[in-house]
Amino acid sequence: MMKSQPTGTVTFLFTDVEGSTRQWDDHPDQMKTALARHDELLRGAIEIHDGAIFTTAGDAFCAAFSSPQAALDAAVDGQRSLHDENWGDSAEIAVRMALHTGNADERDGDYFGPPLNRCARLLATAHGDQIVVSLATQELLSDSLHSGVSLRDLGAHVLKDLERPEHIFQVEHPELQSEFPPLRSVDTATGDARLAEGRRSHEEGEWQLALDSLSELHRGGGLEAADVARLGEALYWLG
Repeated sequence: MMKSQPTGTVTFLFTDVEGSTRQWDDHPDQMKTALARHDELLRGAIEIHDGAIFTTAGDAFCAAFSSPQAALDAAVDGQRSLHDENWGDSAEIAVRMALHTGNADERDGDYFGPPLNRCARLLATAHGDQIVVSLATQELLSDSLHSGVSLRDLGAHVLKDLERPEHIFQVEHPELQSEFPPLRSVDTATGDARLAEGRRSHEEGEWQLALDSLSELHRGGGLEAADVARLGEALYWLG
C-alpha cells in the first residue's frame, strides 16, 4: 500500500549521494550494487518512521513527514544504517541530508511551493554523511530531541536564488560523523566583501586573486552570470 501523504505543515527530508557522478564514471559496476543497497536502507529508514517518499531521481530521495521528530529519526537511522553497512569493494557511499518544515501544496502525489526549494538549497550546502536542519525545523525539535541527539548551530547562510538567509543547524549523534568542512555557502557580509574583491581583482588583471575570490562564491551558488564570466576569464588567463 502507498503511504498516505501528509498535508498542511510538512517536514521534508531530501537526500542525495555526494560525488555520485564521478563514482559512476570510475566504478560503474560497483555503483550499481552499492546504489541498490543504498536505496534499500534509506527506503526502510523513511518508511519505518511513517515517511512518504514522493520523488526519487537517480540517487536522491524526497520524503514528507507529518512530524519533524519522525523526519529527524529517519535521517539519523538512515545515516547510521549507511555507516554500519559493509560496502566491501563497492564504491564509497556518502549521503548528505537536509530537513526543512513548511506549508506546501500537495497535488497528485507531489508537492509544490517555496519549502521544497528551500530544502533543496539547504541540501546543496551539506557534505556527504552530514545532516543539516533549517531554523523552522530546529524550533519545532528543540524541546523534544531524543537522547543522544543534538543540534549544532552553524550560523546564518545565504542559499542560492533565495533572498532570505537560512539559519542552519547540524544534527549530531554519538554514532555519526561530526566534523565537516564549512558549508558550501557564504554569509552575507563575507560574500559581499569577497565579491567586491573578485570584481576589483578582475578589473585590474589580478587573475589569481580574482579566481580565489569568485570560485569560493561560485561553490556556494552565489554568483550572477556576469561574475561567472569573470571567473571564466580568470581561469583562461591562468591557463
